[in-house]
Amino acid sequence: MSKILIDLPEVIETPRLKLQMPCAGFSEKLHAAICDGFEDYVKWLNWPATIPTVDMLEEECRKHHAEFILRDFIRYLIIDKTTEDVIGRCALPSFQANWMIPQFGISYFICKSQRSKGYATEAAHALSLLAFQTLKARKLEIYCDAENIVSAKIPLKLGFNLEYTQRGGWPKQDGKLAELQTYSVFSEDDLSNLNNL
Repeated sequence: MSKILIDLPEVIETPRLKLQMPCAGFSEKLHAAICDGFEDYVKWLNWPATIPTVDMLEEECRKHHAEFILRDFIRYLIIDKTTEDVIGRCALPSFQANWMIPQFGISYFICKSQRSKGYATEAAHALSLLAFQTLKARKLEIYCDAENIVSAKIPLKLGFNLEYTQRGGWPKQDGKLAELQTYSVFSEDDLSNLNNL
């Protein structure tokens, strides 16, 4: 089946979160989330050093909407159901996807003021279920910088295991190559129960 014909939910609800397909109108809330901890995204995720403007993010949201429809890059905004604030973003990045297997990676970020509350774990768990149940994934991966200890705890909580470590992918701010740890899981049965996280 063509990936475009696979039905994906535009909104996924978890106990505390709403994962929303990017679309027009979310740029201001996304901008607030990106500004809150932007230095960490540059450090750990290799983002450009300049904070994008609201207009740039509005354009980005509309492009991401199109990519979602085409299944070229599956992203969701992470929204707090209580406040309706955008607190981050999660995705199945295109550069980690192999639709022939199928195999996918999971990425995420949470704004600084909302970290250490389990939101990234909750969002990544929802994407894991989506990948296994809807996309029929046979393997999922999460990449983490080896020095980003807090982020590396998330795949372990979810039931992923460290498969390998590689140096490369992007240069760090000091010019050294990043050391990336790859955590993987091969079955929905191996995922942790969200109620126990």
